[in-house]
Amino acid sequence: MYFKIITLHLLVGALTITAIDLDVTGEWKTDLGWEVICTWETWRNDTLQSVRLYNNGQQFMIYRPEKHGQSRTEIFRTPEKIMNVDCAITTDKGQKGRCILILEPYQPPLYDFTYTCEVSGERPMFRMGKKDFHVRVLVPPSNAELTVITSNDPSSPRVTLNCSSSGLPAPSLQWTVGDNKVQADFARRGWNGTSKLWQSWSSFTYTRSDPTQIVACTPEASSNSEIIRGKKAVLHI
Repeated sequence: MYFKIITLHLLVGALTITAIDLDVTGEWKTDLGWEVICTWETWRNDTLQSVRLYNNGQQFMIYRPEKHGQSRTEIFRTPEKIMNVDCAITTDKGQKGRCILILEPYQPPLYDFTYTCEVSGERPMFRMGKKDFHVRVLVPPSNAELTVITSNDPSSPRVTLNCSSSGLPAPSLQWTVGDNKVQADFARRGWNGTSKLWQSWSSFTYTRSDPTQIVACTPEASSNSEIIRGKKAVLHI
């Protein structure tokens, strides 16, 4: 039993040293889209053999320094999006590098997706690392912006409020007067090709009666059965 335990510890150590140090991170970039970055570092006695990139399990690009040199840049276009990929070795000996993927949606994306980065060292060991990054189609609603359109008659108690917010998916704008929810008079949304986000607008006409009353507009978005709220805009009428 004593010798079996020692052998197991040695095996675990061997498995640990063969792995490539690999990390995949991502974030939403304003007016650009999603940026996903895969970074790797091989062992000092190893160099990069290849990097394979996958979208929902489908390989769409491979980078081999032996074939492509110190870097490879590609652009992939579909009717829904454009993908810019830039892979490069960042050290002379080829032990460190990164792939930067910019995903720019042409149309509103509907579903989450997963990008995978698979890195392999050179022969004879072919040490490998593989990691997924889940991209959630969610940009939380921006802070609500509220504007007031007053009547030409200064004595009129009626006032129209306009509210807007942007996000992905499209935010809905919820109006409240005091603690009571009220129905908007008008609401619409539009896809903004520059910001890559939905823009939502809503208006509500209110008759002032109580000077202490508070009117608020709260942006909300639903994603994976979760309600995400942006910062509401409040007006003391």
